[in-house]
Amino acid sequence: MKLKHALILLVLGYCVNFVGALLKILHRENADTLFITATFLEILGMLLLLYKILTHPKVKEFLDW
Repeated sequence: MKLKHALILLVLGYCVNFVGALLKILHRENADTLFITATFLEILGMLLLLYKILTHPKVKEFLDW
């Protein structure tokens, strides 16, 4: 898994969240489903991003300062 995959999931989650909010304002069906999907994508993207950052070889040098 590369860093770009985690960022793509995160951005996709934000986009789905925006569409879900728009549909919620318009009182459409399935807006709640989009919110749940967006939250899942955002959490998955954040966890993958955190994993990639913490497993990077130079993170120990960065955290020690």
